[in-house]
Amino acid sequence: MMYNEDHDIKIFSPVKKVQEPETVVIADEMKRQAISGNLQKAKKLGDTIAKSFREAANKKELLHLSEDCGVAELTRSIKDQAIILSVFAAEYALNQFLTDSLLSTTAISQLYATLTEDSPELYSNLLASTAFSFYYMNIDMKNIDTQAIGKTFAVLCDDDFNESLFCYGKTIFVSSVENYKKTVETIDFA
Repeated sequence: MMYNEDHDIKIFSPVKKVQEPETVVIADEMKRQAISGNLQKAKKLGDTIAKSFREAANKKELLHLSEDCGVAELTRSIKDQAIILSVFAAEYALNQFLTDSLLSTTAISQLYATLTEDSPELYSNLLASTAFSFYYMNIDMKNIDTQAIGKTFAVLCDDDFNESLFCYGKTIFVSSVENYKKTVETIDFA
């Protein structure tokens, strides 16, 4: 009688595929975007948008939008909230229209770096404000309730039921997002 010995039988366990650490993947993507010139373009985009806030605050653009909505008086507080909403709209637009998260993060980071340098008072107002939290409660990345944005704007202006401020907030957001979308579209990413 012959016994089968199993000393020559080998049991193989499946080899696990080694996954690259996330930091390696991100570093590779950053290198690819840097070589293509896209990171520099994203930085320039963030810089350009940041510089537009100061101009918007000084232009009659805010005054015309407020008049179109019937805002009786464009106070300093309302004007500050309008600029904060415009910055929020920029962050939203960059996240929405730059489909690569590394590029949107780079553009937003540069936007805030430029604000810190060029408009420290505005940047301080942004840091002290809770407005972004309230606005973010009204959006997800696919859908946005512009009516709720307008109502939130009115609340932040301490006039919860003012229809003119609802209109003004909604108009600022919609027109800002559209302007930032056009700015993004002018950049020729590789």
